[in-house]
Amino acid sequence: MTQLFLIQSHKDPDQLARLVRVLRKGCANSTILISHDLRATPLSPSNFGGDPSVHIIEGKGGRGDFTIVDGYLAALRWLKERELEYDWITTLSGQDYPVSSLADFSRELSRTAHDGYLHHFDVLKQDPQQVLPMIWPIKHGYDRYYYQFTTVKESLGATERAALSVPRVALERFTDKFRIITAYGLVVGRRADRVPFTPQFRCYAGSYWHTIRRRCAEYLLEFSETRPDVVGYFRRVLVPDESFVQTVLVNHPTFRFVNDNRRYFELDMPGCRHGHPNVLTADDVQKFANKRYFFARKFEWRNGARLFDQLDGYALSGGSPIETTASLALAHVRDKDALQGRSA
Repeated sequence: MTQLFLIQSHKDPDQLARLVRVLRKGCANSTILISHDLRATPLSPSNFGGDPSVHIIEGKGGRGDFTIVDGYLAALRWLKERELEYDWITTLSGQDYPVSSLADFSRELSRTAHDGYLHHFDVLKQDPQQVLPMIWPIKHGYDRYYYQFTTVKESLGATERAALSVPRVALERFTDKFRIITAYGLVVGRRADRVPFTPQFRCYAGSYWHTIRRRCAEYLLEFSETRPDVVGYFRRVLVPDESFVQTVLVNHPTFRFVNDNRRYFELDMPGCRHGHPNVLTADDVQKFANKRYFFARKFEWRNGARLFDQLDGYALSGGSPIETTASLALAHVRDKDALQGRSA
């Protein structure tokens, strides 16, 4: 079994180099593809000791728009063109880090009958148990994915956001036709006249970070190239990275996913609609280390080598997850037939 780790990064080359080293050591039969933000400090193969299994391509970071998905699809296209071999692909940010045995991670992938670990839920139902650990207000999915948005201004100051709060709230309260969003600059949305979603092609959402089989990644790329109408629609929704992958893959008739991406994160603003992941420190380790999570985010290099030394100890151990693969599958899998049956 061969694994590919796709790291979408934009900062901290030293932290990134450490992440790559631990992944290569813990999963020796692996390839690393780094899609690094072209606006950030450039990377060189020398950052990774000239390892021939580490590849670097240019990407572009972003939040709230299709940019990160474009970077993902470009990486999948790069892999296809170069015919690189892999059985599984795991998406990571440059601030992710393994928090339990990578050997166990590899063993679980080699044994599972599922097609991946992908957090997902129906955006209209927003079942609270399936939405967790994300925090979504009522109708959040509808407001994000049933509107088409235009960016009027890329960034706003605190005074501008405050001034726009009154019309923003008024629109949400008195009309369903328009939306004003100030979390990603000034973004104005109009309810879509036509949507690509049907009972057979539902809109799903969830955490962007995932692990999937190669056939799922190849289908995702094929879909993006043969359905420009759907891609074009998602280019104008809000935060498409938390819906596009899920919508394309979960609607596939034969793919089956464990509805848990096995990632740990905390929001730094609980209850906030647009919270960022909190920076994790040594004080947080007992919450996630050597448990059912394989990766956590986000970590900062400024927290010191001691924390990363501790995490390396978990990542490079022979390990034995506290919960078995079978129990995790029973607890977290959402078989497509069952899901559709509950939604009927």
